[in-house]
Amino acid sequence: MSDVKHTDRAGWSIPSYCEACNFCRATFYNLPEDRRPRSLKIGKRHIVIEAPAEFLARLAAKQNAA
Repeated sequence: MSDVKHTDRAGWSIPSYCEACNFCRATFYNLPEDRRPRSLKIGKRHIVIEAPAEFLARLAAKQNAA
């Protein structure tokens, strides 16, 4: 996965996270709970705290294990 950027960023809004992962927000919300990236809620906002590269690697591992 050399084409995936690694980052030191600590958190993403859902729209910016989806842009970094190259999928739409609907895809994000349609993911089953166990396949969504780790996030936390601060007030009314959800902040995704799992880096896109880590999330995509985790999804790939789950697909390969199935």
